[in-house]
Amino acid sequence: MTERQERQLGGPKRRRPSYLVQQDEVKKLKTQLQMLQKRLTRLQARPRSARAKILDVERANNSLRDIIHGQQLEVAGARSMLAGMQERQTGSPLCRHIHLPREWWERRQVLLGLKSDMITRGCQYVVARSQHLDLMKPQLMDHRYEDAQGNFCCERFEFFHFTGVQSIRQVFDAIKYFMLNMEITISEALGHTTVREDYDTVDDGTSIWNYRLLSTDSHGITSEVNKVVLTEYFDESEQMGGRPCAVVVTDSVDVDDLYPYNPRERVRRDISATTVLTEMRRKKQKRSMSTESEQGGDQDTSSGGGVTSRGEAGADGDDSDEELVVVMQRAAFMKMHKPEFEISRSAMRSLKEGIASWGEVEVQSIRGAVNA
Repeated sequence: MTERQERQLGGPKRRRPSYLVQQDEVKKLKTQLQMLQKRLTRLQARPRSARAKILDVERANNSLRDIIHGQQLEVAGARSMLAGMQERQTGSPLCRHIHLPREWWERRQVLLGLKSDMITRGCQYVVARSQHLDLMKPQLMDHRYEDAQGNFCCERFEFFHFTGVQSIRQVFDAIKYFMLNMEITISEALGHTTVREDYDTVDDGTSIWNYRLLSTDSHGITSEVNKVVLTEYFDESEQMGGRPCAVVVTDSVDVDDLYPYNPRERVRRDISATTVLTEMRRKKQKRSMSTESEQGGDQDTSSGGGVTSRGEAGADGDDSDEELVVVMQRAAFMKMHKPEFEISRSAMRSLKEGIASWGEVEVQSIRGAVNA
């Protein structure tokens, strides 16, 4: 009896082989896949909405923001590591151990022997610190901390710009004038009673000298400073690419057999600094009358026109369209030694807050001199 006859007689149905069922399912799935692919193609061909594009941009910005934030955290960690290294190290590259003997002729021989090396090293340090910076933009880096011995330290690196001057020598002479009369200027500017106890000029050109200052603040605390000042003007400086520059190096005397420190009555202040003056030229800036009359702070030197060093301007350039800018780069390390006598908290706080005040007074004095 055939299968058809069995179905006609109402006999049991035979099950369909499983491979045939699977073949049918595969055909259905392929058909569905083809339909989905066609639909996807149609959707991709359609222009995306503005909102979808904005969402994509926001997601990309968020990803970039996360990446940048991670990089900034790494930079912050590196800065913290460098700051920790600075706080653990003794002194600064600006410091040089200076021991002045008792006899005057020996003291002068020591100072004469220091000049060349200290001028060179100080200039090298400033050039290294500024090599990746724009000299025509204001800069101020200030790091203050307490070292392992309890001394309060301050490291500063800063740029100042002087316009309306004739040459580097004008600013250079103003710096030397301040150094020679700083006790008067500090007393007038800060209200401190500052006196110069001793002064020794080694040469007639006032390029090497040593002096001691005593300064009493409003709390009645007396600070003492024993400084060496070295100056040099270069018509053509090798480190500045053959351009003119002036260098002023100051450092503190570590041991003075003739005038020893008195830590039981005075707070010892060490000041080690190097100032480098260079000339730049730029297109003249338009200034309002109020700007021309103030001249009290750093002017905006970052806008307008190209900037060249003096001597690099084009031979066909019109000097009347340019102005001279003297750039003053100053690196300083200041240390206020831990007092060996009782001092109030307010007096100590005042000393710490004013650790860089003498340098600020110096810049004000220079501006007043060159703008007079």
